[in-house]
Amino acid sequence: MISVDKSELIQLFDFPRKRILQSMEVTHCPHAVFFNAADEECICCHQGEECIWINQNDEMVALEKKSIEELKQQLLIAVDFVDSNLSPHHLSRRQCECDNCSWLKKVQAMLKE
Repeated sequence: MISVDKSELIQLFDFPRKRILQSMEVTHCPHAVFFNAADEECICCHQGEECIWINQNDEMVALEKKSIEELKQQLLIAVDFVDSNLSPHHLSRRQCECDNCSWLKKVQAMLKE
């Protein structure tokens, strides 16, 4: 069985971080995208899942301290986010070479290992 290189998994986090942050409306966020589980505004926010993911996987988080399984789980969440934001013309993804589809292919290949 081939072992997954943790540093390669960690590199895969750069792309979804950018995509998720680009999609978020943070102008009026009272916590500057730091999820606060005790704040009713955060709990009810429509961007709660994205905010939680960013807080758990930000550049300031020591991803190297997470287990390979934790990293894979967080990447699966990011895959769901990226995949759900693709437009319908990406249905033939095997032939698409856009940034989103290229990243999805890389992650899927890494997660199979």
